[in-house]
Amino acid sequence: MPRYCAADCCQNRGGVSSKDNRKISFYPFPLQDKERLKNWVMNMKRENWVPSKHQYLCSDHFTADSFDIRWGIRYLKHTAVPTIFTFSHDHHETQAMQVIKYSF
Repeated sequence: MPRYCAADCCQNRGGVSSKDNRKISFYPFPLQDKERLKNWVMNMKRENWVPSKHQYLCSDHFTADSFDIRWGIRYLKHTAVPTIFTFSHDHHETQAMQVIKYSF
């Protein structure tokens, strides 16, 4: 099953290289960690939306310090919360970058 990023305005999907040849990885929502899940969804500005076990966010939505690299593989830390999103603010498809930072 192909993976697509669940963030609005994000077109990243598994098996397709990014336009600038960056490695994109996909991470499932922390469905078992209710507090962290709440922060993920809130940062996405999708408060009334509930992700399923088949939905993912791509690595573009996490800061570099959200990852551990072991043996050349990038792992998402168990405390990571996505903070980088692009939101469309009007119907003319203008976009503004909004970076939300939380300290825990």
